[in-house]
Amino acid sequence: MTRHADPRRGAALIVVLVFTSLIAGLAVVTTRSSLSSAAAGAVFLDEMRADRLGRDAADVVAYQLQSEDPQARRGGSFAVHLPSSDIAVDYVSEMARIDVNAAPPKLLANLFIAAEVEPDLAAEIAGRIERLRGRSRAPNAAQPNASSAPAAGAQAEAGPALLRTEQIIDAWGVPDSLYRAIQPALTVASKSSKVDPTLAGRLVVTALMEGDEDKADDFIDRRSRGFLSAEEALTQLPAATRGFAGFGAPQAVRAVAHVTLARRFRRDYEIVMAVANGQDKAARILSWQPLFP
Repeated sequence: MTRHADPRRGAALIVVLVFTSLIAGLAVVTTRSSLSSAAAGAVFLDEMRADRLGRDAADVVAYQLQSEDPQARRGGSFAVHLPSSDIAVDYVSEMARIDVNAAPPKLLANLFIAAEVEPDLAAEIAGRIERLRGRSRAPNAAQPNASSAPAAGAQAEAGPALLRTEQIIDAWGVPDSLYRAIQPALTVASKSSKVDPTLAGRLVVTALMEGDEDKADDFIDRRSRGFLSAEEALTQLPAATRGFAGFGAPQAVRAVAHVTLARRFRRDYEIVMAVANGQDKAARILSWQPLFP
């Protein structure tokens, strides 16, 4: 007698196989999700630890600035090696940059030209800055001995001080593209109308050379071999811009801290710090921020 297979058994087998496949798929997804969550958690912990070390780097910079050595206040570098991380720091006086609140309009015009702006536009923006500063000096305009324009190295703030360099876009009518080009040469922390040519970057040196890039490169090459004195450095500048150069004690420094963890996680941080003076007995942080690629 022939026995026929129950078709319901085949259907049940298919259901079991499908259900088993779904469970296996869910297990894979769960495993992957767990691994992703673990990786994300590790990255988050690395970020938190790097941020902590980046802030600790500011304390080490403050300690360096307590040195009695004037050169240590102008700039330097150091490294801290920990069991599972490393911190490397480079810092330099903010006098390496041009202070937007104090720099003479002529120096700023030279900076615009160094950034390949047409001289007419550079002069137009510089004139706008001069007019803004003239308004801030209006109460003194009636004084018979008041000068209509500041000397080359004179302090000349344009009304309320700008708190961030990007504010020159609106305050001075600087095009965005020009601001991006000159931003690495600007500061609001120097508080000086002068810049230190022995520390300044190429763009600032080019401004001191009245836009002449060849002369700027010659100065930087000569600087790499060392100047015997500040006077020797000054003689390398055009007579018209020597009044813009200064070698005084810095009011602030800018540091870049490179933090590397054992897992090869790395992040950089920028720190701007006011140097201790008669009023501030200790260095203080003006700004701190992570630097993202």
